[in-house]
Amino acid sequence: MSHSKPLLIPWLRSQIDSGKYPGVHWLNPEQTEFSIPWKHALRMDSSDTDVLIFKAWAQVSGNGRAQGDASVWKRNFRSALRAKGFRLVSDSKNDNANPHKVFHWPDEAVAAAVAAGGEDPSGQAVSCFDDCLYLPDGTVFIAESGAEQDILQEYLKGLNIAPETEGTAGLEPPPEQQCLRAQVAIGGCSLPGQQQYPVTFEGAVAGAELPEQPAHPMEEAEGGACVGQLAMQFLHTMNKTREGENFKTQFSVSVFYRGVKVLQQLVENEAGICLVYRPELTGTVLDPDSGLTLVSLPSPGVMLDQTQANLTQRILDKLGDGLDLGVSGHVFYGQRRGEIKAFWSFSKFDRSRTPQEISKLQPQQLYLFRDFVRGILDFIDGKECPPCSLFLCLGEKWPDPDNRPWEKKLITVEVVLTSLEMLKNMAVGGGASSLQSVELQMSLEEMMELY
Repeated sequence: MSHSKPLLIPWLRSQIDSGKYPGVHWLNPEQTEFSIPWKHALRMDSSDTDVLIFKAWAQVSGNGRAQGDASVWKRNFRSALRAKGFRLVSDSKNDNANPHKVFHWPDEAVAAAVAAGGEDPSGQAVSCFDDCLYLPDGTVFIAESGAEQDILQEYLKGLNIAPETEGTAGLEPPPEQQCLRAQVAIGGCSLPGQQQYPVTFEGAVAGAELPEQPAHPMEEAEGGACVGQLAMQFLHTMNKTREGENFKTQFSVSVFYRGVKVLQQLVENEAGICLVYRPELTGTVLDPDSGLTLVSLPSPGVMLDQTQANLTQRILDKLGDGLDLGVSGHVFYGQRRGEIKAFWSFSKFDRSRTPQEISKLQPQQLYLFRDFVRGILDFIDGKECPPCSLFLCLGEKWPDPDNRPWEKKLITVEVVLTSLEMLKNMAVGGGASSLQSVELQMSLEEMMELY
């Protein structure tokens, strides 16, 4: 017999009151603040008792029970706290003696509204986020009446925004993580039909050297000799983007608020990135659970139109644990961890009208290195060169069912796989005829069989 999922707020209060979880306790008589152990799994003194409260929530809620992964339990518990209005008071997870976090209990009005599936005192809808909000057919929030009006487009007609100062987001990783050499699986769990290839934090931070953009041989040679030279140079460069069966790349991230670029950032972490909204962070930080680099989206506070700024802010506030985009072996994958749905395509001009949602249940294959290799072979045969970028839309469907352009969406992100971009530029710059080498084509076909 199936059991209904309990409400987090009353469940958590009863668990704290029970006193059966070491380190989980109230910090004041008013019971407005409580402490929870928050110890990294790779610490020498970690034990099963550190994750009991996370495991208990996973068991009663169904989130993470099947995986049996403590990092998944912790992540889902943290997401649940954020969704229900709990506020982080202090983060002492790097304390050597007592790693923990302190949270503030939601105000009674907010807690009651959340438990009832209504609205908090600020007027922000709550119930529509219990499952994973997206903006159906252009609306920012699902109206209580269920009407599917085009609210977003009505609000945003003729609005413009000013670009925000570019920057990056994050905190320096704690000292014990800066020297970690233990292998941590990328993405948290294996992709369907694919072996999981772990990387070390050391490798994720610094990364192995990737090839620089080679000089164009067309400048020094002409005719058939140039053709063979570029083909061999292309193959040599492609081989340098691989280590065994693992594909290596960096990530160029561009964030747009309704078509205006507000952030440009190059991430050298070959494991990948996690898109979040953490305006308090500065510098560079790795997510300790996934090994991905956190990229914080900018605040929309400088937008000229406050209506658009408010709508954008409401999406950002519900990003939660964000959107993972990373490389595992030869697969570029995505997984949504927040409450706002995310959609993607290979083109900002996609007119297919068929939205492609990124899964929240498990890492989803978005792009295979094999497909890029296949695309290069097709390019040699006279077809278009394969893509090297992914175009994402947060909170709104993409490709748009009504063919609304990418630039009209509230929050869009372009992620360029720099290794593929370099190879694509070489191919396009030299032309398909310059790659017509028997040795190159045979090598590419062997790669196809390998992957």
